[in-house]
Amino acid sequence: MTPPRPAPRLLIVGGGVSGLAAATFARAAGWDPLVLEAAPTAGGKVQTLTRDGWCLDAAANGWLDNEPAMARLLALAGLTGAVQPAGPASRTRWIWRAGRAHPAPLSPPAFLATRLLSWGAKLRVLLEPFIRPGPPGADESVAAFVRRRLGPAFVDALVGPMVTGIYAGDAEAISLPAAFPRMAALEARHGSLVRALLALRRGGAPAGRLETLRGGAGALPAALAAALGPAVRTGAPVTALHREDTPAGPRWRVTGPGLDEAGPAALLACPAAPQAQLLRPLAPAAAAALGAMATAPVAVVALGYAPGALPRPPEGFGVLLARGEALPGAPGALGVLYSSNVFPDCAPAGHTLVRVILGGALHPAAATAPPADLAAQAQAAVAALCGGPATPALTHVFVHPDGIPQYTLGHPARLAALRAAVAPLPQLGLLGNHLDGIGVKDCARAAEAAVAALGPPPA
Repeated sequence: MTPPRPAPRLLIVGGGVSGLAAATFARAAGWDPLVLEAAPTAGGKVQTLTRDGWCLDAAANGWLDNEPAMARLLALAGLTGAVQPAGPASRTRWIWRAGRAHPAPLSPPAFLATRLLSWGAKLRVLLEPFIRPGPPGADESVAAFVRRRLGPAFVDALVGPMVTGIYAGDAEAISLPAAFPRMAALEARHGSLVRALLALRRGGAPAGRLETLRGGAGALPAALAAALGPAVRTGAPVTALHREDTPAGPRWRVTGPGLDEAGPAALLACPAAPQAQLLRPLAPAAAAALGAMATAPVAVVALGYAPGALPRPPEGFGVLLARGEALPGAPGALGVLYSSNVFPDCAPAGHTLVRVILGGALHPAAATAPPADLAAQAQAAVAALCGGPATPALTHVFVHPDGIPQYTLGHPARLAALRAAVAPLPQLGLLGNHLDGIGVKDCARAAEAAVAALGPPPA
C-alpha cells in the first residue's frame, strides 16, 4: 500500500498572533505549516505574565467579538469555552480634561449632558448632514475629517483621545481611510455620519464587545503555539528569502543560522522592518514601502494594589486624555486602564490592577525612560485619578520600543505600492498589524484571508 503523500509545506516567517493564526488556518486547509520565530517565545507583543494570581498583559488585553474570523480561530484552537467577556463596569469610560475626569458621552442623552463640549460645539452637529462628502478615495487625517464634519472641538475632546487610545497616535497624522476605513466608507455611502448612524441603529448593526481568555490575552498565542506543537520553531531567525524555479513550479526557501527550509508557498508574518530586509533583493519597491511605515514606542506599567490601598477605588474602563492635557506628575501618560474592572479575574479577589500607558507618537521619549521613572509617572497618574498616592503591592514595566504601527497619511498609497510590488511573486503573502489593522481580531481576519488567497495546497 502506498503511504499517503505529506501535506505541502507552508513556510511562515514570524510567530506572533498573525503567524500563529495563519498556521492554524493553514493546517485546517490541508497545509503543513512551519512557523519560524526569531524570539525565544512565540506570540510577539501579545504576552501575559502571570504571578501570584495577577495576569499582567504586556500589550493588547483582548479583542472585540464582532469579527467572524476571530470566532473561527478560537473554535479551531478549542478556546471558545475559555472566552471571558468584559465586565459591565467597562461600559463607563472617562476623558480627562481641565483637571478632572468626565464620562465619555456614549449615548444621545449623555452627549447633551456632557461638559466636554460647549453648547456651540453640540449645536454644530446639526450642520453635519449638510456637509458635502470629501473627494472619493482621498487620503485625509482623522483630525481633518472630524473638523470638516463635526467641528474642531470634537477633535480635542473626543476623537483625539480615541486615536490615542487605539493607536497611541496623533489624530493629525493618522490616515482616516487606513485606520478607520469603516468611517470613510460610511461617509461615502450615506454622505453624512449622522445619517449613517441612524441607518446603523435602524439596522441593529453590532458594535462589538471586548473579550479575552481566562489567563489573559497572552493565553491565545500560547494555546495556538501549543496546539501547533513542533510546527512552531522559536529561536529560529530567518535572514534570507529565496525564490527557486523547479519543474514542479516555483518554490520558496528560507535560510538563517542553522536553518534551511523550502516549500511551495510562504507567508511573511514578521514586522515591517524584517519583511523589508527579506524582500529587498526580490522586490526593492516593496522594501521601500515597508521601510516608510512608522511605529510609536510605548511603555505599559502594571500596578497592583491591595484591598483598600487606593483612597478612591477606580470606576469604569479607564481614562484617556483630551488633546493638550496631562495628568499631574505624569507628562508622558496617554491613558490609564482599570484592568480589574474590565476583567476581574486578572487580579486576586479584592485587589485592583491598573495599567498605565506612556509614550506613543505624542510623547515618544517617555516610552524609553528608565523603568523607575516610568513606574513613578504611572503611580502619579493613578494618584491623580484615585484620590491620592498609594503604594502598589506589585509593579511591572513592559517597554515596546517599536510599539504600535502608525497608519500615517500616505498609508493607503504605501499599501498599494507594496501589493503591486509583491504581486509578481507567486504564492507569497504578507501579514502583520502594520498592514490592515492593528488589533488581534484584525490579525485573525488577515491570516484567514492570506491562507485562502494561496488556494488549495498543491497535490
